[in-house]
Amino acid sequence: MKLSQIRGQERAIEQLQKALLQQRIVHAYLFSGPPGVGKMRTARAFAQSILCLNIEGVDACQVCSSCLQFVSSNHAAFYDIEPDGTTIKIEQIRKLQKWLRYRPYVGQYRVVLLQKAELMQEPAANALLKVLEEPPNSTIFILVSNRGHGLLPTILSRCMPVYFNLLPDLVIADYLQEKGITNEKIPLFTLLARGCLLQAMELAEGGLPEGREKAIYILERITQMSERDIFAMADEWDKNKEGLTELFDYLALLLRDLLLLREGLTHMLINQDQNWGNMAYQSNQLLLAMDHVLEGRRNLESNASAKLIFEDLMIKLGKAMKS
Repeated sequence: MKLSQIRGQERAIEQLQKALLQQRIVHAYLFSGPPGVGKMRTARAFAQSILCLNIEGVDACQVCSSCLQFVSSNHAAFYDIEPDGTTIKIEQIRKLQKWLRYRPYVGQYRVVLLQKAELMQEPAANALLKVLEEPPNSTIFILVSNRGHGLLPTILSRCMPVYFNLLPDLVIADYLQEKGITNEKIPLFTLLARGCLLQAMELAEGGLPEGREKAIYILERITQMSERDIFAMADEWDKNKEGLTELFDYLALLLRDLLLLREGLTHMLINQDQNWGNMAYQSNQLLLAMDHVLEGRRNLESNASAKLIFEDLMIKLGKAMKS
């Protein structure tokens, strides 16, 4: 995809286009923002434009030898690092350091793409920092991260930030339509995606998410659940903070819709397909429950046990809905 064809990230694209047009490409960039909003697509398009031998304004020409090699994932001047399992290890950065000793055969630049940079182990981050402190000539680093604040401050200070936002609903809806998704499902998938194109595509391909169904189950039954029921459910989340984060997010969305429903604002509901008959809660109960869910969501950012966070929230929700 050409850089100029990327939609919904106008601020980031304009920043990169200006760098290309003015030939003021800095040695290191940090693309940061929510997951699934086009950071990787933009990083690859930018890298291809940098490496293109016959760049057309800001877009790679797609036909030169460099572009053909890039598209076939066989470019000698492009180095792509992705996590090895759940982390980026020191060995991966050492391999990069060896690669950097060699000059590119063609073209002016080399480009290094580091995916999910926040997953670098500390030794790997320190090794990369040494490279960034004395960057090789004509080498551009593009670090991509869902959590830019998860990187070493010393790495952050050596990168030009490029911020990515959640995508407008219209951009997501247009993309789903282009992919042939049934029109009647597009509004629901777009709303549930909450600005994340990747989430919208996963919904379109796999149906409604499991986290949403579990959140509905909980809100329909929370007042009848005993502590024994809660403890039995908690085992599922013992080592699954990512899944629990999704669950809490859907709990918050459902509570939001219930509050809007109480005010008669049905046109603003996200979960338009939901039958709300088993969730007849009062506004004060819903507001208290929302406070507890948001508190639980914040707690997930800490090192606390996901299982204990789940148990604590379920007990608080049960009390809130009975108050």
